[in-house]
Amino acid sequence: MRLTALDGWRGILSLIVVLAHFPGEVVLQNTSFYYSGSAIIDIFFLFSGFVIVAHYEPKLANGYGAKRFLIERLGRIYPIHFVMLMLFVLFEVVLVYFGNRAGLVEREAFSGGNTIPALFTNLLLIQSLDIHDMMTWNYPTWSLSTEWTAYILFALCMLLPGKRFLPFAIFGFIESPILLAILSEHPMRENYQYGLFRSTYGFAGGALTFYVYYWIKTKKLDERVPMVVWNLLEVIATISIFALPALLGYSKPSVIIPACYTFGLLVFALQKGAISRFMSHPALVHLGVISLSLYVIHAFVLLRLVNVAEFIQKLTHIQLIETQI
Repeated sequence: MRLTALDGWRGILSLIVVLAHFPGEVVLQNTSFYYSGSAIIDIFFLFSGFVIVAHYEPKLANGYGAKRFLIERLGRIYPIHFVMLMLFVLFEVVLVYFGNRAGLVEREAFSGGNTIPALFTNLLLIQSLDIHDMMTWNYPTWSLSTEWTAYILFALCMLLPGKRFLPFAIFGFIESPILLAILSEHPMRENYQYGLFRSTYGFAGGALTFYVYYWIKTKKLDERVPMVVWNLLEVIATISIFALPALLGYSKPSVIIPACYTFGLLVFALQKGAISRFMSHPALVHLGVISLSLYVIHAFVLLRLVNVAEFIQKLTHIQLIETQI
């Protein structure tokens, strides 16, 4: 099952996350665009739950093996994570350590979030399980840490009698936002502390969306809906992606955002309207295919651009960038 419209959306949204993370005045800091960049991460958790349950639930129910599943998933996310983590370490050693000695860099090497203990938790992909009190090393990979944990939880659920993820998805979809709302004043801003609840919330929501999608396709209900309705639904879904975080920001009510995003996921998974056809363009689909790499790589690239801008500022005394991360 290849849903090209979802691939296209994944590509577009990965670029938006990159722009929202850009730590400079040139990219709309403290605007609705900036808030969207954070909430959009939850769409990727939804995508993950949808695709994983669609592809692996039948396999795991028929003897595929939880170990094999976890090895496959780790093989997808870990190589790029490890390579970029080593680049961060190399930069810390070569540029920060020696630059500090030469008086060119003010920050001490292996300080802040880039400590040796944090390096080991990043290597183990447990850095965002409420171990540290800040983001560490390649900060966007907090979501890889929590998503990997969601994979493990999914595999464990599929080992239990019944071999159906549905009851666990319902529980996770209800319990996770409740915990987020109780524990955090800014539930859609959680990452290194309560990010696991965001991940399980989105993963469960994506799984439930797949079950609805499968029921609709089995009953062929989508074929009874006029094209004009599909186009309208896709416009509404597209607007909601950006309007919801813009309206709710990081407030407690923002905890409803992932639940609302399930509507858009379902609409675009059925891929009936004009926006779905646009998102299925080969260029956008390819962008979706490489979206994981874009996401994991972008922080290193952006931070190095910041370093260059800060160096120019020292020489010219002209403010080029205002760091926010």
